Amino acid sequence: MRILKIMANGLKLFPNNLEIDFTTTKRVRNDKSEMLYKISPKIYQNNTIAFIGINASGKTTTLKVISFVIQMLNNEPINNIKNNHILNGLTQKDEIIFDIYFSVFSSTIYRLETKIIKKEFNDEIENKFIIKSEQLWKKDIKSIKTKKSIFDFTNLKPIQLRKGDEEFLPDDVSIMISLNKKNDIKINLQDLINWTNINLIRMLGEFPQELIAFLDSSIEYLKFKKEENNIEIVLKFKGKDEILMKSQLELEKYLSSGTIKGINVFINAIIVLAKGGYLIIDEIENHFNKELTATLIRFFMNHKVNRKGAVIILSTHYPELLDEFERNDNIYITRNNSGISVENLSNILKRNDIKKSEVYQSGYLQGTTPSYESFMKFKKALIRFGE
Repeated sequence: MRILKIMANGLKLFPNNLEIDFTTTKRVRNDKSEMLYKISPKIYQNNTIAFIGINASGKTTTLKVISFVIQMLNNEPINNIKNNHILNGLTQKDEIIFDIYFSVFSSTIYRLETKIIKKEFNDEIENKFIIKSEQLWKKDIKSIKTKKSIFDFTNLKPIQLRKGDEEFLPDDVSIMISLNKKNDIKINLQDLINWTNINLIRMLGEFPQELIAFLDSSIEYLKFKKEENNIEIVLKFKGKDEILMKSQLELEKYLSSGTIKGINVFINAIIVLAKGGYLIIDEIENHFNKELTATLIRFFMNHKVNRKGAVIILSTHYPELLDEFERNDNIYITRNNSGISVENLSNILKRNDIKKSEVYQSGYLQGTTPSYESFMKFKKALIRFGE
């Protein structure tokens, strides 16, 4: 399954509709197609999608919406999804509508409309959400003749409706469960959003020594052994004796924060690249140097490495990373002015040959740099504190 577009209406943090397109919206040239995955002659998937903005502009929240949708499509009850707090703020009169487009086996395109409401308060369950209604449409991918028709389901009748009195379907589980079971499909998701500020190796096992050497050339090997509840970690630097440890916490004494994060991120990237799917990383540059970050992005853009069309979805504060992208339609600018807004860069910047980092830092995009007024007030405050 490949997600083509996510639209959300009614989220309290997003006063306007949220729309994230995973497909190319601008012309695809043959010499640039290596960074894309061809789903059909008219549909190309961007393998890298970036969200950039200043602090508190809504980057993390936007990533959480994407993660929530993927987990909902994977049959996870919406009340069990870790990031379901994106639904908070609903009153009994409100509803959130997710309009999701996806393809299955590169032969069929589906549209799923899911309406979520807050269940009436009771003494046992507080702040519980339920799926009020759902509709599912489908069409043959071969019927698509133009890019504009990809998301046009006009005059098509739903193939499945959610009835209010579904007897065997929990009220917080999507009707996607039947489609997933029928086609034996599940989206491979590696979500690192909640690990942004936790720099601890989260997986145990045999790591590729090529990865360890890439991250730190002074390491000869790093091995993990787990027997029942006991963990043994063996670390050896070149020309040094082995170091034995009983906890991942001890690794912080010997490995840099960049190496630890590198192990976490690249292991998850290896899984996604091997199987296909989605890797979500918030503040990708955290603990990483620029070149290491750029290397990870390049892997997803390289068709020899990324043969399954895996997608990395990331947020960053660093405009320099934008220069790794040859296209504009896989970059989103986030702003927060009385609510979060998310805008595709291709709607603002029509040319691809302009250096994106310079445009971003210049303030041309508006809302991407701290305001001059805020800067001057802060400067005056510093002067007062020093008097």
